[in-house]
Amino acid sequence: MSSDRTRTREAGTDDVTEFDVDLSSEETGGAERPDDPGSGLRERVGGRAKRLFSPRAFLVALLLSVIGLVVTSTLIPLLPGTGLPGVFLATFLFGLAAERRHYLETVVAGGATVGASALLDFAVVAALGGIGVPLAAVAGGVGAVVGAVGHYFGRDLRDGLTREI
Repeated sequence: MSSDRTRTREAGTDDVTEFDVDLSSEETGGAERPDDPGSGLRERVGGRAKRLFSPRAFLVALLLSVIGLVVTSTLIPLLPGTGLPGVFLATFLFGLAAERRHYLETVVAGGATVGASALLDFAVVAALGGIGVPLAAVAGGVGAVVGAVGHYFGRDLRDGLTREI
């Protein structure tokens, strides 16, 4: 992954061919090259962290998940779990529109949205019964799975629509 000069010999000849291996800034995550004396550990870790978890993509996924949950919960009131199809649809659309994979972002956004919603929906029961944390954890886990499945199906549809036949 560095920009070393590589020498190759072709079979039967004594000619030496040189070529450069150049990494684009996209592959290195926008950070400096690792063999550059100016790049430090902080820049390399920051570049890898940005490739793993994008705060901008997380905010978009969170906003879409909240909107989907609120809309479906408003359309079908008084039934628990009616926000889950909204979170699924929101992460499905996000997976369909996004160019890159953002599974971690959609898992965290879906889990946080559904967990916070369950905690707020059952605030009195959670406060008086002492089941607030387990309730939020179970609902957050279900929301995380729904977010991941929605994003997966959105990415799958995008792949099917953009692939050449």
